[in-house]
Amino acid sequence: MLQAAGLKPNAAHVAGQGGDPGAVATAAPVIRSIPMRKAMDENTLLAWAMNDAPLPKVHGYPLRLVVPGWVGSASTKWAHTLMVLDAPFKGTYMTNSYIVPKFAIEPGQKMPPDVVSAEAWPIKSMITSPAPNARFKGSQRITVRGRAWVGEGEVDRVEISTDEGKTWRRAQLARSGDKYAWRTFTFDFEPERFGYVSFLARAWDDRGNAQPAVPYWNPLGYFWNGWHRVGVLVEA
Repeated sequence: MLQAAGLKPNAAHVAGQGGDPGAVATAAPVIRSIPMRKAMDENTLLAWAMNDAPLPKVHGYPLRLVVPGWVGSASTKWAHTLMVLDAPFKGTYMTNSYIVPKFAIEPGQKMPPDVVSAEAWPIKSMITSPAPNARFKGSQRITVRGRAWVGEGEVDRVEISTDEGKTWRRAQLARSGDKYAWRTFTFDFEPERFGYVSFLARAWDDRGNAQPAVPYWNPLGYFWNGWHRVGVLVEA
């Protein structure tokens, strides 16, 4: 569509404006921009249907942007205007909301002036089973299950630790059915002692990025992707 519209040489970003007025009635309109490289990606869509039916209103009817792998705010709902720009849009939803510090800051600090707009999701995994504080008999095998995903690239592997991160073992990672789909994983554990057992999960992507033990502090909370922990009790 953008090519058919005739892009100028300086076209570098595309901004979508949605029909919602923002957080309050007097707020600025919701406008977010994405770089041209992402706008031209074959997986970035203008969607008007879902599951062979018109797009539901709650999902953005009659038209919405779908920007897979990026924060949800990039996928503008109820889109009625597209703007081609030579620089990122400078509205409040690019400069005050959906932002992260450009450089690491100390926990508890306020948002610094040097920020970047939130874009692709970092590598992340989470344990979905067992439930926290679940109880198991000592002879019972424990199967850890979960999901991993990343905004750009591919999930390479998921590892599980049962000794607070001193050592890690690979989980069984299901094949990828789609570039942006969750990857499910499983890990079988045979308890060797009674008591509390803590499972830690971390994922790696194909670019060498791993979940950190504790991510950088972000006053708005975006992109938290520290190791996921679930503890269970092994009883006699």
